[in-house]
Amino acid sequence: MRAAQFLIAITTVLAGAAIPTLAQAPGKVQLKPDVEEFIGKMVEQHQFEEAALRQVFAQLKVHDGVVKAIGAPSTAKPWHEFRNIFVTPTRISGGLEFWQQHADLLVRARDIYGVPEEIIVSIIGVETIYGRRLGSFRVIDALYTLGFEMTERATFFRGEMEQFLLLVRENALDPLGIKGSFAGAMGMPQFIPTSYRRFAVDFDGDGKINLWDSTADVIGSVAHYLHHFGWVWGQPVTVPARIGGTQFKEVLEAGLKPQLTLREMQPKGVEAIEVLPPDLQAGLFTLDIEQGHEYWLALNNFYVITRYNRSKNYAMAVYQLAKAIARERGSVASK
Repeated sequence: MRAAQFLIAITTVLAGAAIPTLAQAPGKVQLKPDVEEFIGKMVEQHQFEEAALRQVFAQLKVHDGVVKAIGAPSTAKPWHEFRNIFVTPTRISGGLEFWQQHADLLVRARDIYGVPEEIIVSIIGVETIYGRRLGSFRVIDALYTLGFEMTERATFFRGEMEQFLLLVRENALDPLGIKGSFAGAMGMPQFIPTSYRRFAVDFDGDGKINLWDSTADVIGSVAHYLHHFGWVWGQPVTVPARIGGTQFKEVLEAGLKPQLTLREMQPKGVEAIEVLPPDLQAGLFTLDIEQGHEYWLALNNFYVITRYNRSKNYAMAVYQLAKAIARERGSVASK
């Protein structure tokens, strides 16, 4: 069977139609026991064709680049190094251009989901520089490596493999041809399979969701994601904090999730540098600068950004890039 015919057959069989030449392929490839178990689950729970899945899994391989990348993610860098990667003139100018080209879509997403345009633009800029870097790893290999060849978070990534196979079946995609990140994230906004199936939206109304080629779907999906996790229109994202005494450490150790009001934090030696309503809830976190630390308050919207990527560095980069893009747009508009 030629390569093109094989890909058509694989996609068709995954979609549930039996192809005799594929089902009757001679021999049965021996796969790892946990892969056998996974295939059995997909057949039983989701009515996949076993022969098609076997042919797919027989072609998967451990990707050393995935192993290396997952062990040293960029989000683990000190903040001052991380910032220099993501809050850059290229991403700021690119964000301004993206905003100008898609202003109507961004306004519509803002009005529907209550998420500011600059935040939507910034996330797309941090993730893929507005679609310029979509990832070079074959997604199915990345998920196979993380789900079946590494023990840490294997259950999570097997779940993502399940969602990925459902996604490609639903959209008649080639499971062997999709490229993405080392963690299996896809498209302009880098949604993992679960997020793609749960939160991506058909924002251009063409009856399908395409996070690679439809800028409308990308913008709408990012806004919908943040809205789902509780973005509050008009509230700040984060502000610097002033600390004193020793009790602030209790607040710091409690983590990013807002749990105490600013009024409750004050007796513990934590207060906002800016004037904010005292009943706002916040968490406290630090950022590594070249000489020491900065203390910041994680307000609700900051925590929402960390639902996209659970890193304080990531959320701060999104926030600062968004502010820079908005300033640039304001500067251009005032000329």
